[in-house]
Amino acid sequence: MTLSFSNSLLLKAYSSLWTILRPVLARNKRLRHGLNQRLVPDDWATTTDVWVQAASGGEAYLSWELLKHLPVNVSEGRAFNLLLTTCTLQGMEVLEKAKAWCAEHRPDLTIQLRYFPFDKPSLMRKALRLAAPRAVALLETELWPGLLAACKERDVPVAVLNGRMNTRSLAGYLATPSLWKELRPETVLAISECDVRRYAALFGERSMHVMHNMKFDRVQPVDTEAPNPLLNTVLKENTPLVTLGSVRMEEEPEVQMLIRKLREARPKTSIALIPRHMERVVSWEAWLRREGVDMVRRSAVDAPPAPGTVILWDEFGELNHAYALSRAVFVGGSLAPLGGQNFLEPLAFGVTPVIGPSYSNFAWAEGLIDDKLVQVAGDVNEVFEQLLRNLKRPAVRDKVQKQFSEWLALRQGGSDAAVNALLTVMQ
Repeated sequence: MTLSFSNSLLLKAYSSLWTILRPVLARNKRLRHGLNQRLVPDDWATTTDVWVQAASGGEAYLSWELLKHLPVNVSEGRAFNLLLTTCTLQGMEVLEKAKAWCAEHRPDLTIQLRYFPFDKPSLMRKALRLAAPRAVALLETELWPGLLAACKERDVPVAVLNGRMNTRSLAGYLATPSLWKELRPETVLAISECDVRRYAALFGERSMHVMHNMKFDRVQPVDTEAPNPLLNTVLKENTPLVTLGSVRMEEEPEVQMLIRKLREARPKTSIALIPRHMERVVSWEAWLRREGVDMVRRSAVDAPPAPGTVILWDEFGELNHAYALSRAVFVGGSLAPLGGQNFLEPLAFGVTPVIGPSYSNFAWAEGLIDDKLVQVAGDVNEVFEQLLRNLKRPAVRDKVQKQFSEWLALRQGGSDAAVNALLTVMQ
């Protein structure tokens, strides 16, 4: 497919912008990892069946879910080959775990891992030529003009899976409506009717579908009596613990106030401070030391620290283990207008999460809020008061788990729908 003259000019301007920004991007803390791969060397990838793009850690877990639900030997009796890409180090760490899982549980799958290229159209054309996928899957909100244009040129179908789009993103895309109409994916499966309407406003009504959120498939009520690798290695049994999970940079002043209040009110309660992005660990450590707080990095723990210590998490992938040992949990991304982070995970362990007023990214889970399984606070002071109440009288874990299990069972199956859509566009 050839783009119209006006949209070809737009894409050339977009390409020039990548050229201008390249020196800046090379110094970016989050993008400097895998820089050579982002520039698509000649050995970037070998021929693959499907290219799956996941922005960061959360989306990378959805890639893993796709792997779990792929049927065995779906590709003409031979090993199914997938190229999994991500934009961040955290995403790559999750994908490496997924690849290791496949080696043990799905040896029929062949996995290549790469950092996602810079979206300069010439780089994307080269990446598509090297990988030669039969289809491209974009998870959640991954609309890249360079990649989509390269797919149109090579007639590679694109499926947006677990799609979500807020009104602000839609307004930005609609600044160039003609371009997006020409670059439209083959199919879009979005997680709510509202998201489907937004995608339809951008791409048109054809091949727009609603699916259950794949994140529901990732979350399963768990055995709270199962061994926890943090118990008696990082935390002694019965140590009162508050976990402040997935804290974002924009809400750090509020969370700092929350830590001060918690330490004053409950000096013997330990705090697990888990930033959403690991590059914030250095800044958090500097602040904690300036405050004179008893703290330790998670990676430096060789024996459980004294009760009341702030444990600053600098290792990725242990959030659920911390939730499992917590009496009270705050889930971040919600005290600044960021849309919130995933509050389903603590519920799987029977812990009622507290969130701030911003949770638009999880509006599809409002039933949990209506049923009081998720506690919404209006500001940081209300978060503090609710955490104190939860510390003093935590909800009965078995009861929370039962309610959550019943709610969850009606909303699972999204991963199967995503796999079916992907296999359909490959035909």
